[in-house]
Amino acid sequence: MQDLSVLTPPLLMCAAVLFAVGAFLRHEMSKKRPETDEPETDEPIASPSTPEETGNNAAGSDASESTARKH
Repeated sequence: MQDLSVLTPPLLMCAAVLFAVGAFLRHEMSKKRPETDEPETDEPIASPSTPEETGNNAAGSDASESTARKH
């Protein structure tokens, strides 16, 4: 009986981890809620400026200079 009491904490931890993994998988694999019928805006989400747009990149600045000379 004493051997069983020694194994109780690891068994409880194992059960807790299995429960948490099961809850996580159930949450992640559940069907997503349907989207609302709100119309989407025509404005795109602002993306961060790329080095080509700003010209701060050394390789990008060479490319921007060559395109600037063509125009």
